[in-house]
Amino acid sequence: MVKFLIKRPIAVIITFISFMMLGLVSSLQLPISLIPEVDIPEITVQFHVGDRTALELEQEIVKPFREQLKQLSYLEELKSSTRDGIATISLRFSYGRNINYAFNEVNDKVDLALRNMPKEVARPSILKASSSDIPVFYINTALKDPHASVQKQLEMSRYVQDVVRRRLEQLPEVAMVDITGKRVSQISIYPNQKKLQSLGIKEDDITNALHQHNQNFGTIEVKDGQYRYGVQFANGLVNTQDVKEIYFNVNGHLLQLKDIAEVVKEPKELKGLFLWNEKQAVTMAIVKQSDAQLETLTQKVDRQLKSFEENTPDIEYSIVRDQTGILKYAIHNLFQSLWWGGLLAFLVMFIFLKDGRSPWLIGVSVPISLVISLFLFYLLGISINIISLSGLILGVGMMIDNSIIVIDNITQKTASGDTLFDSCVNGTNEVIRPLISSVLTTCAVFIPLVFLSGISGALFYDQAMAVSIGLASSLIVSIILIPTLYHLIWLRKGNQKKGDDVTQRSFGVFSSTDLYEKGWHWVFAHRKGIFTSFFGLILIALLLAKQMHKERFPVLQKSTMVLHIDWNERIHVRENEKRVRALLSRFANTTLRSHNFVGTQQFYRNNSESLTENECMLYWELRSGIKRDDIEKQVGELIQERYPLAHLDISTPKSSFQQLFEADKAPLVMNIQANKPLKYMQVDSLNDLVSQFNIAFPYAKISPFASQSYVSLHVLPKKLARYHVSQQNIYYILRQRLKSVQVEALRDGTTLLPIMLCDRATSISQILGETTVVNSKNKQIPLRALVAIVHKNQFKTIEADRTGVIFPFKFTSIGTGEVKEIQHDAKHFIEKYGYGQANFGGEIFNTEASLKELLVVLSVALSLLYFILAAQFESLVQPIIVLLEVPMDIAGALFLLWIFGGAINLMSMIGIVVMCGIIINDSILKIDTINQLRIQGYEIKHAIEEGGRRRLKPILMTSITTILALIPFLFGEDLGSILQRPLALVIIGGMTLGTFVSLYFVPLCYFYFCKDQNKL
Repeated sequence: MVKFLIKRPIAVIITFISFMMLGLVSSLQLPISLIPEVDIPEITVQFHVGDRTALELEQEIVKPFREQLKQLSYLEELKSSTRDGIATISLRFSYGRNINYAFNEVNDKVDLALRNMPKEVARPSILKASSSDIPVFYINTALKDPHASVQKQLEMSRYVQDVVRRRLEQLPEVAMVDITGKRVSQISIYPNQKKLQSLGIKEDDITNALHQHNQNFGTIEVKDGQYRYGVQFANGLVNTQDVKEIYFNVNGHLLQLKDIAEVVKEPKELKGLFLWNEKQAVTMAIVKQSDAQLETLTQKVDRQLKSFEENTPDIEYSIVRDQTGILKYAIHNLFQSLWWGGLLAFLVMFIFLKDGRSPWLIGVSVPISLVISLFLFYLLGISINIISLSGLILGVGMMIDNSIIVIDNITQKTASGDTLFDSCVNGTNEVIRPLISSVLTTCAVFIPLVFLSGISGALFYDQAMAVSIGLASSLIVSIILIPTLYHLIWLRKGNQKKGDDVTQRSFGVFSSTDLYEKGWHWVFAHRKGIFTSFFGLILIALLLAKQMHKERFPVLQKSTMVLHIDWNERIHVRENEKRVRALLSRFANTTLRSHNFVGTQQFYRNNSESLTENECMLYWELRSGIKRDDIEKQVGELIQERYPLAHLDISTPKSSFQQLFEADKAPLVMNIQANKPLKYMQVDSLNDLVSQFNIAFPYAKISPFASQSYVSLHVLPKKLARYHVSQQNIYYILRQRLKSVQVEALRDGTTLLPIMLCDRATSISQILGETTVVNSKNKQIPLRALVAIVHKNQFKTIEADRTGVIFPFKFTSIGTGEVKEIQHDAKHFIEKYGYGQANFGGEIFNTEASLKELLVVLSVALSLLYFILAAQFESLVQPIIVLLEVPMDIAGALFLLWIFGGAINLMSMIGIVVMCGIIINDSILKIDTINQLRIQGYEIKHAIEEGGRRRLKPILMTSITTILALIPFLFGEDLGSILQRPLALVIIGGMTLGTFVSLYFVPLCYFYFCKDQNKL
């Protein structure tokens, strides 16, 4: 085939140009995203019941729903979290479960549970999770004037809601714009209680009057001769003035609402706000369409923002928390790796061959392979994302290897006296089989990665396919295009033969292999000791694997931090804001930017910012040169000093990639299932248990459980009977006085303006002192005489799983070697106090499961390698020689990882799997050459020496280029580089040691195991 194609260079070149054109067109059509589009097998059921405490909500609503939902098929995990008025049930299914079927089944179970719920309980929201739901960036908007009035803030909020948000959602690339921090207006009615009592008007009369004047009766069709007309009833309430002028007939006298109540249009009471640096602002989370290109989305959003800035010069706009930077860095790294890979390949080729033309063939082969790979991406439906790009970067070094091997073999054939045409044909044909085996072995270790369970397997499918596609493309280029171009270029210089100056120069610099031969002879002379030493590397690998730190993912050290503060006090949002502003002011010199969520947020889907009024979440971006550890310590000390009841949690902002693998923050979590009903559980007694547990296990550092105080109003039955008052009347009056109630709503343009019945009383004592209730004898009875006030504490958050309510003890620091002992001692401690049963979970177990699964993947990959090599060599012994190299190279991989302070995690384990497929390529090439020489009649020792001499340059060149192509990962500070750094370290360490193993150990094994010609 090679002979046929070399004779038709125009056809070959035109064919590759056609594929490159298809690849370039395909690259413009490929969807670009941060991460592969995967279905996350998770569904969330959200409850919003504003008038129930966490305890009431858990017992009356969440528990019945949980009992129904735990019957779902393929359900792996069920968790619920309940707070005052808000509850969430998270359902995680087995990966592979059709999420649409699961969604329908969840809806059916929710409907069944709703049948037994009170009518006032609204149907919960049911949301499916998807990787595309993660915001790609946020847009902050704020008034430039820091002292702008509340009215200005209301106008800005309405403009952002009605104009900015709508225009952004009209972009084809935008799926949703989620918003928080906006201020809204309401019409507040403050009844004058004394006037109401003197006139005998009840608050129900005001509510009924509002209903009567705000009804919409629709349209009535009336026939008038041959025509029909639509008759509409005009709505009596259009604006605030109309509400003020509602009439009441009191004993024949007409009064208006403004005579008995104060009616004002004012900002709605704040329950939460968003601070951009120290200015109150509105922020929008931008969620893109799954098939949208990020570059196009960014450009269109930038154009829209420039238009908004021109139309509203008093408002500033800024894109923050931009996840698209991850992809930009990844693309930058790809071009950087291509540049360095091509440049270094040129230098390596020049050093080894001192030829100015061969490196240009390398420079041509790599981009052609990449463009063809993009065409195959399009055909297979693979998007451009951080995972697939990382796969291409990994493949760049190996793409260079195939071309180096072909060019070097052709050069050797030319130098040995063959004609240029015969050299190109024979030199290529001679290495086709080992090249195919090398590609197959590399693909064989990547393909098992797709069998990783859950989202891990779905994500790394793109990486496995990217490497496999890249290598397949480079194989086609190296065995078809490279020999054709080589023949075409050198033919123009004349048909070079042995003795020609050019050929001699191209082969002359490294024709002396004295150093290698001296090394080989020394190794052969001391072969028993060397043989033992190489096997000692396996023991080193086992020792490092046992001693090194284990984790699930690399720790991403960044100059950003997230502070989640629960003040653990029943404070108003204004007090919350005051405390946050004090923190911002205290650390103003150390923070470059901050995005601060204070109190309850208005996001619809973004559960990560789900807060209560007495919580806040602060995203701080530190200035350069500021050490994050120092700031963490200072913040912790300040919070502990000023607010000793507060709970502080500091973490690193999670990227889109990390959010897919959300796990317990603590390495070990002990979930206690109490042996008595929740209503009898006391926060104080459980926190006493926490204190005793921390004394017994000081390293655990368990945080006490958050609580909040309640004012419990106890009705006095004896007083009710004496004064002829019904308990229902007391409840109804207190509900109206203690809480603003929405009684109607006006259509104000595109939004509804709520009409609220309010009270100006500022405290419970004032309300009880000023309020009276009418008894059955129509007498006013002071409310203070009928109720008693009792203060009590309850759990702020109630967590549960499918077994029921649990109380998690989260260990903040623990070593993996201590886990079993700690589990036994901690469980014995809980049982000793008779508190309940203890079950364990946490990141340690997730890490162990992932690493064990990768060990299985490694075993499968090695088995596939053995089968492929056995088929190539037609031998059951020679594949063992090649695979013996793997555990030795793992020692070099783990040693370099240990030197750089790395840990064994999912990425480093994948690096080991990848290294296993790459490193044996040199040994495959060497053994194949030795076998061919023995078939030609060489004696075994002579064949080993000659095979080593012939393959010395390709082995050194391919190893060096592969290692150098991965160097950029070690210096990049973007998420892509940090994420792939353990993988790069492992491959570099394994390749470095593996080169020496291929040069000396593999020939030594061959000598011992293949002395008999029949073992070939």
